[in-house]
Amino acid sequence: MAAPKRQRRSGAKNNAAKSPSKGKRTAKAPKRRSWLRRIVVWGIKLGLLVAVLGTLGLTGMFWYYGRDLPSVARLRDYQPPQTTRILDRDGDLIGEVFSERRTVVPMERIPRVLVLSVLAAEDADFYLHEGMDYRGMVRALIWQPLMGRRIQGASTITQQVIKLLLLTPERTVARKVRELILARRLEQEFSKNEILYFYLNTINFGEGRHGVQEASQYYFGKNVEDLSLAEASLIAGIPQAPSRLALRRHPEAARRRQLFVLRQLAEKREAYWPDLALEDIEAAREHEIVLPERTSPRRAPEVLIRARRTLRELVGTEAFAQGGYTVHTTIDLDLQSRVRQSLREGLESIDERQDYRAPFNRSRRRRRPPRPIERLRIGPTYTGVVTGASDDDGILHLDVGGHRVRAPIRRLDRFNPDDLPASRFAQEGARLRLTIRELPEDDEADEDALADLQLGPQGAVVVMEPREREILAMVGGYEEEVGFNRATQAMRQPGSTFKPLVYALGIHERRYTPASILVDAPGVYDDYQPRNYNRDNYQGDVRLRPALAGSINVPAISVIESLTPRRVVSFAQEMGIASPLDPVLALALGASEVRPIEMTNVYTTFAAGGRWAEPRLVARVIGPGGEEVALPEPAPPRDVMSAAESYVMTSMLRSVVTAGTARAARRLPFSVAGKTGTSNEARDAWFIGYSSTRVASVWVGFDDQRPLGRREGGGRSALPIWVDVMRHAHRGRRTPGFAVPSGITEAQIDPDNGLLAYEGMEEPLTEIFVVGTQPTEVSRPPEVADPSTFLMEEFEDEAPAETAATP
Repeated sequence: MAAPKRQRRSGAKNNAAKSPSKGKRTAKAPKRRSWLRRIVVWGIKLGLLVAVLGTLGLTGMFWYYGRDLPSVARLRDYQPPQTTRILDRDGDLIGEVFSERRTVVPMERIPRVLVLSVLAAEDADFYLHEGMDYRGMVRALIWQPLMGRRIQGASTITQQVIKLLLLTPERTVARKVRELILARRLEQEFSKNEILYFYLNTINFGEGRHGVQEASQYYFGKNVEDLSLAEASLIAGIPQAPSRLALRRHPEAARRRQLFVLRQLAEKREAYWPDLALEDIEAAREHEIVLPERTSPRRAPEVLIRARRTLRELVGTEAFAQGGYTVHTTIDLDLQSRVRQSLREGLESIDERQDYRAPFNRSRRRRRPPRPIERLRIGPTYTGVVTGASDDDGILHLDVGGHRVRAPIRRLDRFNPDDLPASRFAQEGARLRLTIRELPEDDEADEDALADLQLGPQGAVVVMEPREREILAMVGGYEEEVGFNRATQAMRQPGSTFKPLVYALGIHERRYTPASILVDAPGVYDDYQPRNYNRDNYQGDVRLRPALAGSINVPAISVIESLTPRRVVSFAQEMGIASPLDPVLALALGASEVRPIEMTNVYTTFAAGGRWAEPRLVARVIGPGGEEVALPEPAPPRDVMSAAESYVMTSMLRSVVTAGTARAARRLPFSVAGKTGTSNEARDAWFIGYSSTRVASVWVGFDDQRPLGRREGGGRSALPIWVDVMRHAHRGRRTPGFAVPSGITEAQIDPDNGLLAYEGMEEPLTEIFVVGTQPTEVSRPPEVADPSTFLMEEFEDEAPAETAATP
């Protein structure tokens, strides 16, 4: 059986030999088709497998990265951080509070030229796609794994919104996948206009400005709805690279980017926005934009700090941090600036008079070395001895109780008008006052503490409107960078500015009148022996009006003794003084410390006809959505004195100006009333006064309560500042005199005893009184004595002396 098989194989070989070509074609063609078919089949199978695996992989990837994604629905409550603005009474900007500079505006306010410019710059297909640039995404996903680079894929506006509001800005595959998922969800949840609203109010436009409104205000000084195509195309290009294209810092780069945006507008006009005229695009290209100069806002840090604190208390810490509020204050920003300048000029005059300017030389007087200090603290005022100087750094080196301290002299123009170097600013051995600003972190480290020199006095000024109690200006120190607002925080002795409170109580209780006779003579009152400013100058009997005008101390002590200090304390509290007052006789001379804002409101009560009310700084607060935020109800106003009683006090305080210690105020072209005040050793100098429309107080003193210097006091240190402040406060205003209310009567009195003038009296005084308190007794005219009687009386008076002298 084996033979036939071999024969068949042999026969096949013979046939093949007879027709070799035909045999080759018939054997190999089926084999080729078989392999091709196999390759195609396997390719299809492999493709299907890859597709299935890819689908499963993508599904798994989307499931994995989509597990804990934030909800896009939360953007329904879109409330990004916004800028809170503090405005003056005329709407001028005082300052801003922000974590991000942003002002959210609705789409209705955003002009179409800006919308088109942004689309041309960032995403022309925005209204056509479903939120994703698939080609860019695929390109990015491929390039990062293969090339090891960060993802460079183009992002649509929808994707940018996701990145800005829902995800972190990191460039990773995971974040891109999440962005892809959320972009699709965002497009399903919100309309295109809503997404664009999120974008235009969130994106960074450079130099710390977020959102189109902030960019428009910062770069062009106008609201976003007022932008032209040229301006819109200029800022629309900035978000691509905010730091590199910031308009004010890099104008050339920003201009090149603008031309690109305009070119995009022209090229895609027919496809996307055919109603935009080519002529308008060309005009925008040719238009040269000149940015308005940015002027530094006039600073009022005292107002800004107080308004911020009020807002935080009003809306809570979280809402305050979120921002978006507009706080309207009662401040007149122009007056605020002028008041600060008046205070500066007044303090510089004291510097010049008292030699508080460089160079500071070593005193020739022998002084004890400073006492050792165990530990320096931030806050107190110390005396340091100059040990050296560094001219290159502008630094003085001092020894403060055994501690090394360095104090910069830069920004001390007030005390260094000649710009002296540190080595000439103060000699070695000179003693200078300073406060510690910064202590070394390690007590044992070989480092110097950092200090600020305290070389001259400080001051505070408050200006108020009496009827509405609006604070028009509030300055708490010489420097604009004030951290300690002396107008509201400093506790100082008011000196003789407190005396009107004592006399006002006497008038209110009908126990005293301007004609009441007081005794000005040495005496002891309840173990307290007061003295006048001129220690041995006593006038004997003196009426209350000249006692106040001349600021005589002893009569004020006699009045408070009769009224009792406790009653005066109670009355002062009714007038608005919240600081603790010591119920002692010395209170009449201003021995208890008060705040300048409190004393200002006391005098404002006099100016307002005896009606007390709380001072107002914040007038209105508008919330982020335009709603008005309710302010806390103030304490109800109250009548502490009648209008007639208050007018009597005003009349007496007018005498301080016309014939007393404040005669320098007579140069003002309108009627004013007020009182000087000087505490012991001239540690505090005051003047508080008012017209019919404005009240102002000025305090001057050193923070560490050392004396101001020789011959300084209320009339010399504070009054000139006050006069200048009042001149500014009344500029352009008509100021009537003080109106006489009902309940006031006049009477002719004898100036020697305060009684009614007798008939025929030469030069009687006209005095005013609250009706019912005028004197009823008539003064007796001097009797004309008979000469013989006069001689007999004289003889009789001398007789006892002679008798006594007879042996």
